Amino acid sequence: MNPEQVWQSILNQLQLDMPRASFDTWVRDTEPLSLEDGVMIVSTRNVYARDWLESRLASTVQRLLIGILNQSVSVRFVVGDHPQEEMESIDEENDEPEIAIEPVQWLDYDKIVQPHKQVVVKGYLRRLGTEISPKAVWLYIGFHQAAWKVHSERKETGLALHSREVMRFSGLSFGAFWRSLRHKEIQSELHGLVQRVDPQGERHYRRGRDGRPHRRPVRYQVCMAPRLTRADAAAVYARLKELLNSGASLPDALQELLDAEVVMELLSPVELQQSNIQFNTVMDMARCEAGETYSPEIDRLAQQLHRRIINCLGDIHITHYFITETIRQFNLTPAQAWLVTVARDMAYLNSRTGERREVVTFKRGYQEMAELIGSRRYKTVQAWLNMGWVTEQRGGDLTRFLVEIESTGGSAYLDLRVDTMPRTYRVLLDEPLDANGTNKAGANGRNRVDADGSNSRTQMEGLVDANGNNMVDANGTDLNSFKHPINTHQENTSTTQHENKTAAVTAIPDFWELETLLQQNDVHPKVQRELLEVQASVHAFVSWVLYVASPQSGNLSDPLGYAISRLREHPFREARGVFRQFADLPPRELLMLIDSTSTRTYELPKQINHPLAHAWRKTMGSNNPRLTAVRTILFGEGDNS
Repeated sequence: MNPEQVWQSILNQLQLDMPRASFDTWVRDTEPLSLEDGVMIVSTRNVYARDWLESRLASTVQRLLIGILNQSVSVRFVVGDHPQEEMESIDEENDEPEIAIEPVQWLDYDKIVQPHKQVVVKGYLRRLGTEISPKAVWLYIGFHQAAWKVHSERKETGLALHSREVMRFSGLSFGAFWRSLRHKEIQSELHGLVQRVDPQGERHYRRGRDGRPHRRPVRYQVCMAPRLTRADAAAVYARLKELLNSGASLPDALQELLDAEVVMELLSPVELQQSNIQFNTVMDMARCEAGETYSPEIDRLAQQLHRRIINCLGDIHITHYFITETIRQFNLTPAQAWLVTVARDMAYLNSRTGERREVVTFKRGYQEMAELIGSRRYKTVQAWLNMGWVTEQRGGDLTRFLVEIESTGGSAYLDLRVDTMPRTYRVLLDEPLDANGTNKAGANGRNRVDADGSNSRTQMEGLVDANGNNMVDANGTDLNSFKHPINTHQENTSTTQHENKTAAVTAIPDFWELETLLQQNDVHPKVQRELLEVQASVHAFVSWVLYVASPQSGNLSDPLGYAISRLREHPFREARGVFRQFADLPPRELLMLIDSTSTRTYELPKQINHPLAHAWRKTMGSNNPRLTAVRTILFGEGDNS
């Protein structure tokens, strides 16, 4: 692909993911200048656009480039008319055309895992995996990655690859790969994802350079955009037919579905008359309804709707090391490997706040975990996670990746909580290697016994950028961390149920969750969906709540309403100054600052030892009755002192 084609693909993706105003202001007028030596240079309109793109989109664009080109690529934004500072930098580069770089001080973990090498697929595969088998999912991932390699060679058709290129990223052994590829049921599941063009059993030959006949490569077609599940396709088609039957034209009906506030509402089941037609994409539905009147405008709207649906769950990042090494070393079955992948995708690492969310709750327990891997037998998952069931176990030790912990308010007898009872697990986000790359670590942070019988208890810390600005996952690569709904659930109980404040500390969350804060304050469900869909910043919410409680806010008296209104206007803009620092504090430290300020005129403030104690007292005052409302909004409780 040339730079123009690559950048156009990125613009199409950004246009779907970004607010329209931001895209039109900062991104639309950009142009690619060159793509050489692993660096893509993009021209911007002015210095302000360059600075905005570097601070907001550099990591996202780099991730998209890696997915498109299947190689490590960085992006550099420059001003189109080359102002003086740009010209000076170009002159300096021309003085030293070649620069020798030698990477040093590598972590052994980075050397072995190479976390920058990733396979990126649509998060919609999580939903599709409930309908097809894990083997079909992994086969699609292998073919999908091979198709990207064909595309990167600028040969969209006709490039022959050895079957091991597909097998390498399929996560399957040699025998399992070929058995699955020929299996009739799996071939049916792959319909709309991977299709064999040449008939089964039919062979074609061509004359080689040596004059002898050689077998022609078997042709496969790979759908780069995954198809919809049968249930989702039926739901979308039913809503489309309902609009058409009411008198709307096909373009208007597609546009109305495209304008839906919450994409997941389009996928909710509806009553529909049985039909023998099975649609893979929205484009198939549009062609069926339009017939000979199918136009480019209808195709454009149908493609936009299909893209919005399959992008609703973001992207799944899988390291090459996990597919090519971890699955084999730990003898994971395709179903086990897919369950680990889904669990990791439901967690993330936030370098900005130091939050490492590795605890995932499956609200319907083993039943939900089985459905995620397309199984109807929950006892299979139960056997994987109970080491005592030796006679029923198959595959690897899944407890190296998922360690069960007791859920908040759950039963103390975990062995009795079966079927659909909620279960909470700590997920191993890193590959099972410790800092020197030799010992195998479990999800609970403890290393397995070494070869010499010793057992060290080191734990891999998160690999984050040096500036701490980017949202990264456990292997150090960029990730859209708020793409999934919060899956952990913590019950905040009123402190009046405890006998003292020491007992109430257990109700304090370890990190802020926007969904939890909105629910405990009874915010309207429509407003909740709106804020969660645009991935509004929970730290911006906390900062505005604190701002209203300060004397600087003047006559403002509704912290909750004001904070929500600011988030609906600008989902990521935080209150300026020291309020941003307060919002970035862990909840436990912020509560300590709140409790240090008296809320009654006759009380004296408490003296605490905290780096921001002086700034807090200066900002909030020595006596502030508004903090009672802040405590109720953020912690679901008032000051019971």
